[in-house]
Amino acid sequence: MWIRRVVTVLGWNGDVLRAVEVAARLVDNGVRHGTPDGLALSERQLSLSAALEAAGALVIDVADLNPAFADFEAAVRGEKGRGLWQVAHLGAQVVRFLPHEGTGKTVRAVLAPGPRDL
Repeated sequence: MWIRRVVTVLGWNGDVLRAVEVAARLVDNGVRHGTPDGLALSERQLSLSAALEAAGALVIDVADLNPAFADFEAAVRGEKGRGLWQVAHLGAQVVRFLPHEGTGKTVRAVLAPGPRDL
């Protein structure tokens, strides 16, 4: 519900349901794979953010505390799991990066504005 509301408030000119699905897949991956081994439940963190680029693209970020992501490119191609492949199949450009400060990683999906035929 949060991403649907935020995308609407931002005035993104794109498929809101596609944005919701992309965010859901990124969050699911973060929950499943973004927690370092041995981290106490009370210390686990995951953040979701959304913003518009100047050109109108929607940027959805999910950040977690686990800097590792073995075979990221293979995951996007669907050779290792299906979540990120599905995000890419929904039309998002998917990238991963480490923060300049702190720990963890961010997985970013960028969706162009406008409708998309799936």
